[in-house]
Amino acid sequence: DMGFEVYLAVDEFSWSKQTLPTSLRRNIINMSIADELNIFLYPMDTPTNIANPVDLKLLRNSFPNSKLFMVAGSDVIINASCYQAARSENSIHTLPHIIFDRRNLNYRHEHDEFLNEALKKIEGEVIRLALPTQYEDISSTQIRNYIDENRDVTSLVDPLAQKYIYENSFYRREPQYKTLIEPISIEVEIIENITSDIIERVSLIFNKNFLNIYSKFKEFSSKNNARLILIKDALQGGKILGFSAFHWVRSNALYNDFKNSLVSEYIRENGVGRIILIDGVFIDRTCSLDNLEQLILTETLSFCLAKDYAYAVFQNIINSYNSKSLYELLELQGFIHLPYGKECNPIYVVNMNSPCTLYLDVKTMIKEPYRNSVNVQKAILKSRKRLQSALTKIYPGNLVLSFDRTMLHNTLIRKICEENGVSTLQTQPRNLGPAICVPFGNILRRHIVPNTITKALHTEKLFAPDMKSSKIGPFPYYMDLETQLKMIHSFNRPIILVDDLLHNGYRAKAIYPLLKREDIKVQKTIVGILSGKGKELMDIQNMEVESAYFIPKLRAWFNESSQYPFIGGDTLWRGIYPEKYLVPSINLILPYTSPTFLKNSSKSSIYNLSEVCIENSIAILTALEKEYQAVHERSLTLASLGDVFITPRYPDRGLDINYDFNLDTSHYLENDLEQLRRMEYIINRI
Repeated sequence: DMGFEVYLAVDEFSWSKQTLPTSLRRNIINMSIADELNIFLYPMDTPTNIANPVDLKLLRNSFPNSKLFMVAGSDVIINASCYQAARSENSIHTLPHIIFDRRNLNYRHEHDEFLNEALKKIEGEVIRLALPTQYEDISSTQIRNYIDENRDVTSLVDPLAQKYIYENSFYRREPQYKTLIEPISIEVEIIENITSDIIERVSLIFNKNFLNIYSKFKEFSSKNNARLILIKDALQGGKILGFSAFHWVRSNALYNDFKNSLVSEYIRENGVGRIILIDGVFIDRTCSLDNLEQLILTETLSFCLAKDYAYAVFQNIINSYNSKSLYELLELQGFIHLPYGKECNPIYVVNMNSPCTLYLDVKTMIKEPYRNSVNVQKAILKSRKRLQSALTKIYPGNLVLSFDRTMLHNTLIRKICEENGVSTLQTQPRNLGPAICVPFGNILRRHIVPNTITKALHTEKLFAPDMKSSKIGPFPYYMDLETQLKMIHSFNRPIILVDDLLHNGYRAKAIYPLLKREDIKVQKTIVGILSGKGKELMDIQNMEVESAYFIPKLRAWFNESSQYPFIGGDTLWRGIYPEKYLVPSINLILPYTSPTFLKNSSKSSIYNLSEVCIENSIAILTALEKEYQAVHERSLTLASLGDVFITPRYPDRGLDINYDFNLDTSHYLENDLEQLRRMEYIINRI
């Protein structure tokens, strides 16, 4: 009304906030300003960081014949770091301002004093306005709370925007800010020089036969390359929660270790490369940490893989220590039980030459409070074992190494903070490191690294409808990769790239040329799992890379969530985004597609894996449906899938084949399972 032409820019620089994808936010704004004259959306291909004078100069030049004003709330003027910084050429202080005084319920008298002090730094003209009383207390927090409670928000947002938000389940069970990840108290220590003091400490885990156990480990310490991996709790003064013992076995000395010629003969005939003998995995039975045996086993096997061991044998050196859960765990990692050992002390073997990996991430796809529901967690754990068992049948006798999300995050956080020169514990006041952490895969996408600007590059693998080709593009509803990188460039800092896995390097190959074009300095790339092939790709490009775990010869990798329809998957791209915020996806299992990446595996094992994945998805979704019914007293349907999943997906069935959004997902999966079983004969026929 004052004669201004107004442009609204969707802010993508508030890196600590958890926002909707850009296109969806712009849709909400368009609905809200559709009946207003002279109010426009600012182009999203020109991101403007108000803390960057270069961006502000470009903004000025975009309107050469106009007087440019910056609009801000008084709370922003007081709190934003760019206003507290020193004035410089083209800085935010050199622009005229229109400031809205925010006198809401949290208003304090010191507010005016702080504001007047901040205004002294602004050189240009300042116009101060006040909102009508009924609008002063409206905030994004209030709107989110109303949406969570399923209340009417037409007094807070445009009615069309409300309809759009509720139809797509936006902001439901969504925290306003990203989750800060600080390292857990668990520490991993590798002991290569096994002293009497170390032996005494680990022997204390056992409640009886201390002298006998001490002598066993004393004898073990003299073996070839004998090592211990300790899992300790830093909060309890480094208390040992569990450990593994292992040593190198020469092929000409197998009988000395096993005292059984059948065992040594089997290993000689089937073993490949260097052989490691795992002499036991032991835990403190009083420890309440979940998956402690899995954690120790994963750390042990990944350490041995990095040392080029290609064959593993397990036999406990403590005959009295029995753990049925450990034996089950070994079989779920692909170990084969040899019939030659004693029943009370079994022997297991596995080929580690070309392992597969499984990233246990299905819980990260589910929103609170459903994620931590007891029934949902039971369904996930039961399904996980069935999935692990199915994967061991793809390449029988070969290692399938499972990685726990918590430990992977823990190791990555420590490496990122060390690279950025900051503490792994959040400091108050916040002391940010010089580099930006840029996750460009699935890992850490919705999290913040302590004392580090964490800005995700939203990428996705996009498959063509015929599944014969794929490309790396922006995650659905986000800006194109070039624009996202322009935004990262505006921070004017070096970056630390982070991904969960680097093997074929599809994502890296797609974004590195764009990074060079935008002149963004990559300080280092840090990944969860790095293969020998991935390391070579980085060496060719002369790029520095570091990893939590190194696997020289990776055969195949699986994300737990990606195996399950409606829960995860990769995007199937038909050139347009659907109006409903459900991502059309493909799971690399039957009957959706042929999993061609599984080379030299039997048809029956692929069929079995596909059947197990659909059954697991049904089990998890059924548990979620029951939990949702109990909380909301209504059914969980496709229309409300966004209430439960962070990124709701559905398996793409083809053009003009639509879902009924009033039905539940388990109903559709029962149909898919029926369709798969119709093909069982032809698939399993020899």
